[in-house]
Amino acid sequence: MRRAPIVGCLLALFLPVIIAWPAHAQGTTAADCLITVSVRLSPAVSLSPSSGTETTGGETGSIACSGTFDGHRVTGSGTFGYEGVFTGITCVSDTTPLSGTYSFTIPTDMGPLHFSGHITDARIATIDQFDLSQPGAHFTGTAAVVPLVGTCLVIPTSDILITMLGSFRPTAPESPAVPTPTATTPPTAVLGSSFQRQPILPV
Repeated sequence: MRRAPIVGCLLALFLPVIIAWPAHAQGTTAADCLITVSVRLSPAVSLSPSSGTETTGGETGSIACSGTFDGHRVTGSGTFGYEGVFTGITCVSDTTPLSGTYSFTIPTDMGPLHFSGHITDARIATIDQFDLSQPGAHFTGTAAVVPLVGTCLVIPTSDILITMLGSFRPTAPESPAVPTPTATTPPTAVLGSSFQRQPILPV
């Protein structure tokens, strides 16, 4: 007959831990990273504006970080890759930012973690600025772009090496929408002054 009180005590003891567990398990992302990757451009880029695709052919690049992802400490180097489309770019600059998707796998104290998101950039000559966005985190980094095949200025470049240095930081959670209070109009203002209690006639 004492089972019910015991179950109630255990529930009261562990319920706060159960409720708080998802928030603890999610953790935060804060890591400084060096990303190195070779990219194939198609068509090759020259002094004349061109549009096409760029890809690493999977997670063929490397990513080395110091910090945490989703609250888990990084324990080694991982793999990185991306693919996207470029529009009207030349050796000198990009008229339109890259639009693509990236993914990487990083070893942590809880095992390998895999992430993916959207990648964009803003380049002038051989200096590039990359922005990576994934659920719960955002990366901003500066990169050096070096031609591997072709000089770009004389011979169109089809392969480049990108070395990117930057940081992942947590993104602010979206605030719930707060309803805007609206004033209500009294019935007398809608129906007019005639909406009043009528006098009781004598019988």
